[in-house]
Amino acid sequence: MKEKDIEQDERDLSQHAGKQVSEASDSSITMGKKAIVSKILGSSRVQNALRELAVKEGLSQSEAHSRARRSLQSLVAVQKPLFTTLFDRVLAPMHTNAWTVDVDQESLRRLEVLSRDNMLVFLPTHRSYADPFILTQLISSSALPRNYILGGDNIGFWPMGSVVRRSGAILIRRSFGDDRVYKLMIKEYLAYLARSGGNLEWYMEGGRSRTGKLRPPMYGLLRYLGQALSVESRKSVILVPVAITYDQLHEIWGMAAEEAGNAKKAKEGLPWLANYARMQSKWIGTAYVRFGELMSLTEAMHPDSKNPSTIEKVAIEVFQRINKVTPVTGPALATLALLAVRNRALTLPEITHLVSPLLDYARRRALPTEVVDELDNHSGIEDALSSLAKADVLDCYKGGLEPIYNIRAGSHNIAAYYRNSAIHWFINRAILEVTLLHTSHINNGDENIFDQGWDDAHALRDVLKFEFFFSEKNKFKEEMREEALILDADFFAKVQRAEERRNMLYQAPFLMAHRVLMPFLEAYVIVAELMASKGGGTISDESLFIAECLSVGRQWVLQYKIRSPESLSQELFKNALKLAKNRDLLEQRLGLHEDRLALKDYLHSVVAALANVESLDLERCANSQEGGVNE
Repeated sequence: MKEKDIEQDERDLSQHAGKQVSEASDSSITMGKKAIVSKILGSSRVQNALRELAVKEGLSQSEAHSRARRSLQSLVAVQKPLFTTLFDRVLAPMHTNAWTVDVDQESLRRLEVLSRDNMLVFLPTHRSYADPFILTQLISSSALPRNYILGGDNIGFWPMGSVVRRSGAILIRRSFGDDRVYKLMIKEYLAYLARSGGNLEWYMEGGRSRTGKLRPPMYGLLRYLGQALSVESRKSVILVPVAITYDQLHEIWGMAAEEAGNAKKAKEGLPWLANYARMQSKWIGTAYVRFGELMSLTEAMHPDSKNPSTIEKVAIEVFQRINKVTPVTGPALATLALLAVRNRALTLPEITHLVSPLLDYARRRALPTEVVDELDNHSGIEDALSSLAKADVLDCYKGGLEPIYNIRAGSHNIAAYYRNSAIHWFINRAILEVTLLHTSHINNGDENIFDQGWDDAHALRDVLKFEFFFSEKNKFKEEMREEALILDADFFAKVQRAEERRNMLYQAPFLMAHRVLMPFLEAYVIVAELMASKGGGTISDESLFIAECLSVGRQWVLQYKIRSPESLSQELFKNALKLAKNRDLLEQRLGLHEDRLALKDYLHSVVAALANVESLDLERCANSQEGGVNE
């Protein structure tokens, strides 16, 4: 969109504002809570659905209606000026004072125009309790109408719950199991909101990320909204992928302790809120808000479209679009450099020597690096390191000839969190490096080299499919070809010679596989080893099994059997179990033990390849002349 077009849209929008307000006053979305509940329950479709449900559940008609009314009363949100003011001027600063917000203003202005005739559904990443407050501040400062935010009822404590429910927050029970009446009311309330045309917002990850990267999506609310579209929607529904990325987070320390099994999650309440507000009073950097390519849910789900999508495909596509606009930050690159050298400390020039080629690579791929331009010089990298040292993520020793930096003992999970915010940009490159080493045994001129290479790449992609949002297979193959040509312009000629496969890695400006894949694969090795130790027995209690993984993992870290302390992650263990379930490795059956052993052996072979990449990287770094950037 050209600048003059945006300016004209803004003039049109200001002329439209008065009309929009008057139309809103007649809209059913502005009704009071009791009126909304009565309107939904008064629908003949809802009454019929409740009658059928009462029969199936063995409830009387009056009990079914009573439960439906109670459910709706707990769900329905309104937007009252007094409470939206409290939300914006009291609660929001308590959560957001820790950051300066950097937003893509041009995209925000485009959304203002789109919102006139479309229902927008904002689907942000979830990293912090502050996420909805930051997004609401941005929306309130624009010409967009206020979102209705769907979230968990864990923040429903007084007085927070009273304020947010009257500021447009729809608080849903964290668990409602087989309560079909409650599920029906969620669906019907979403259908009501879709008919009314109000903008929505929710966090598809289902909770804050514990690893710094996107969690697998929760499909429930998106599925309910898709079903609502088949009922009635007065506007087209546009999904808005939103990436919220932070330089640093105060709350990461608590999350990391929970993730490693060292602490229980603090219960939300007044004491928790007071403590959180105290933490957030200290400025800690920048929060970056970026909007991804929009997606029409109406078109994607329309049965007459050429390729109607499933809800699962829509959710994955949204997350892929989020990843494409997630910026590379200074802390991400700094921790990426330091985590790969285990517990060794590095000088500023050594860190610069590692970071500089990553910047060159990112710019060649046109990745969103605008926020790390300052890393082109020593002072910019030093600033990033100093901020991490002040936050106790790094140690800086200044008693020798020059300052040296290393990951502070006990802070590896914190450093990994920041690294992982940008890790998705380097996964294909890492897979390529592993594939080159895996095929090193194939002789020169062997026509099977390409088939074996693609098989190896797809095998590793399949193992990691619950961690990262890969493109579909044909697109993935194109991406891997592009990655190969970035590594070496003559890749497809050289790869046919065994000695050249190693040389291409040796001569590369950087190696990535051991830096980004080792923690994930070592976590999977822990799970695979313990599964194999069970023989062919069923693993029925996943929570107990994960606790065992944490205990054994701690032992192996102390014994240096595991290189990466950040591998001790409940979230990584859960994803490994998803892979095991996907491969039918959890329940007793014929051949189960053999299949578990096969997975264990494969994972060990990949970890061995990663160790070889690490050794090659150390060798090439030792033999390379010291590099750097301008002071």
